[in-house]
Parts: sequence; structure tokens; C-alpha cells
Amino acid sequence: MKQLKINSRAFALALLIFGSCISEKDEDPNLISKISNFEVVGQTLSFKDFESYENSVLNKKQFETTNFPSLRSIFEAKVESPGARVLSDESIQSMKEFEGSLILDILDTEGMVIIDQKLFFLDFVNRVVVVTSDFDLRPELKNRDFENERIYLFSFKDDVIGLLEEGSKGTILSFDEYSKENLRINAFYVGSNCDWDECRFNDNVPGDQGIDYRVETKHVYQSSGIYFKLFSQAKHMKRNLYPLYSGQSTYIEMTYDFWLKSKKSGYGINGVDFEINTRSKFDDDFEIQYYGSSRGLEKYRLDTHFLIEVGGEHGNALAGFSFWDFDLYRISKGL
Repeated sequence: MKQLKINSRAFALALLIFGSCISEKDEDPNLISKISNFEVVGQTLSFKDFESYENSVLNKKQFETTNFPSLRSIFEAKVESPGARVLSDESIQSMKEFEGSLILDILDTEGMVIIDQKLFFLDFVNRVVVVTSDFDLRPELKNRDFENERIYLFSFKDDVIGLLEEGSKGTILSFDEYSKENLRINAFYVGSNCDWDECRFNDNVPGDQGIDYRVETKHVYQSSGIYFKLFSQAKHMKRNLYPLYSGQSTYIEMTYDFWLKSKKSGYGINGVDFEINTRSKFDDDFEIQYYGSSRGLEKYRLDTHFLIEVGGEHGNALAGFSFWDFDLYRISKGL
């Protein structure tokens, strides 16, 4: 029987060359763009069709490989440096509930994205999704001039992609009337009031040596017309000097019970997903996401129980451990 002999030096050289080729291919930006189902046109992300967009939002990591000036970049710059006048204070305030949401990574610095040869503009202040197939109208969208008949208006609550697939030309007939009504609604539901799509609870507890501790919790069905997210979140903070708080790691436990039915074709079993579980983490910010998609939810319910240690690493061990221990009121739709 003949034995196969391999020249170790030649074999090592071949591996080195082959490995180098693989590395170069991995770094090829054209390959990344092709895999990612989108491209950057000017300064705006462009998705070939609704299916490409949906596939992309289900694979968040691919946005990390894209050299793209997103809305998140100027939103975070404004929050960290209040003197930066890129976004108005009104815009920053209206976007804060979307902090951590993928939608800020998808939109460009003007709040726009291209999907299925249509230009989308998200007006966070008025909670309006603006759509047009005429790209020459981009200046009008930016300046909030929505009078052109080729511009379609939808609410953030609308399942915009589903409506467009059905041939809809918008659900808002008059932007002026809608924005006035929206301001009244926002004014009425300020604070910790719970509604069908959101419930919050915030609390402060005095600590030792002048340190106060704060917890901010919520569970939310977050709608932005072209991206929908169902999640629970808890943040734990400490305050040494009034009025500034900073994140403080502690034990955070969430027990959740959700049931949902998606409008997305092929999602789960007949569009349904559900789970009852408990998860914990030692951190200052803990979020559990149950759903994230370009299509909205037809029905859902969510219950969340929170168990959060007061103080965390800076708690007073001599006084024993103390906890926030509570349930948020259920949020639900269609059930």
C-alpha cells in the first residue's frame, strides 16, 4: 500500500495563501453589501423590496458592518452633548422612547430610508410615516410639506408595509388636523399612565451616604410604521449629586408571560408565538425583546413581573438586601 507523504513546509505555505484569500473575501465590502440585502444610496439605506427589508431587520448584526451615518449617530451625539444643535430638543424628546430600537440604525440622519423603490420619512414629533415613490420630493418630506398628492401619510400605529401591499394611499387625509389631534393625545397621556401599548413605573429610594437609587421600568409595544417591537425593560441608577443619575449595576429579574399573533406571513405557527419564562441579569440596563419585525402584531398580551435589588454593588449589606418587587399592568391588543 502506498503512503501519501505531505511536504510540511509546502502545506503550511498553501494554508497561509488560502487563509489570506479567505480573509480578503471576508473583508470585501461588496460581498457584505450583497449578503446584507441592502445598499447605501447617497447617505440612505436602500432595500430592494419588502422581503429584503424584513430579512435585514431580523439580522441586526449586519448593520454593524455598514459604514453609514444613521439617525442614531446624531441622536446619541445630541444626548451626550446638549450643545450640538443637529436635532431640536423637540425631536430628541420625541425620539427618546425609541432609544435602543433598531429603527434608529435603519434611518439616515434625516429620518429616511428607501424600501421597494419608495422613500420613507419618519416624523417622530408627529408620529407620522410619510411615503412617496417620487424621489424628487425628498426636500418636501424633509421640510414637512406633505401637500403633494404623490405623498402618502400613515400613523406610526399603522402596519404601513401591509397597507402598501394592499394598495393603500394613506390613512391620514389631513396632516394639519392629525398633528393637532396628536398633540392633544400626547398631552393627555403624559407620565406613568398605562394604556394598551405601554405601561411604565418609576420609583426613587433613599440610600446611605447621600446616595439615592432609582428604577425605571416599562413594557411596550413600540410602533413606528415600518418597524414594530414588543419588549420589557428595567434600568437601575444612583444619584450622588442632584439632579444627575448614572447607571448602577444590580440584580434584575423579569418574569414574563406573552402571547402574540403577527401579521407577517409564515411567522411561527399560524402567526402565533408565546412563552412564560424568568430571566435575570446583573446590569444597570436589562431589556428582553419578544418580537421585532417590519410587520405589526394583529393581537398580543404581555405581563411582566420585576424583581430588582436596591443599590446593587453600592447597597448596604449590614442593613440586608431590599428589592423592588412588583407587576406592571398588562398591555394588550385584540384580546
